[in-house]
Amino acid sequence: MTDGLFCTCSMPLAWSPADLDAQARHGLLREATLLLGAFNQMEGGHELESPGPENRRLERLEAKLDLALFLLARALEPGPAPAPHQVTLTPTTLAWNEATAPAAGSSLVLELRPSESLPLTLRLPALAEAAPPGQALARLEALPEDLVDALYQFVFRRHRQEIRARAGG
Repeated sequence: MTDGLFCTCSMPLAWSPADLDAQARHGLLREATLLLGAFNQMEGGHELESPGPENRRLERLEAKLDLALFLLARALEPGPAPAPHQVTLTPTTLAWNEATAPAAGSSLVLELRPSESLPLTLRLPALAEAAPPGQALARLEALPEDLVDALYQFVFRRHRQEIRARAGG
C-alpha cells in the first residue's frame, strides 16, 4: 500500500508500553492529526501550488493559529525531548535502532518530534512487531483517514528532500 514510499531521518523518538482505552486513543489520534496537519501546512507551504495565493495564505495562517493554541496548552506540560534515533518511516510503520526493543504484539505509544523547527512531540499509538536484534519496528493501525493522509504527505515530502539532498540540490 505504501508503494515503497519511506524516508530515513534522525529525530527524537521514545516509546512506552500503553494499553489505551478508546477515549485516550481517540485523544492521541486527534492530537496527532492536528499536529501533523499543521507541520505539513507550515513546512510544505512553499512547495505546494494552490489555485489561489490568498486561499493558500489563509490556510497557512489558520494552521499557525491552531498550532499556537496547541503550543499554549502543551506549554503547561513541558518535558525534555526524547533521544534522537535514525528512524525509517513509512506512512504505516516506524523502524529504528533500539537495544531493548518492545516485545512483538505489545501496544505502544510512540513519541517523536518530526519537525526540527517546532519542538512538539507527536504521540502515536502503535503495535510492536518482530524485528531483528538491536532494532525495533512498530505498525500504526486503525488511524483516521485525515491522519493517514497527513502521514503520507509528511513521508512524501521528507522522501523528496532526501532525493534532492542525494542529487546535490
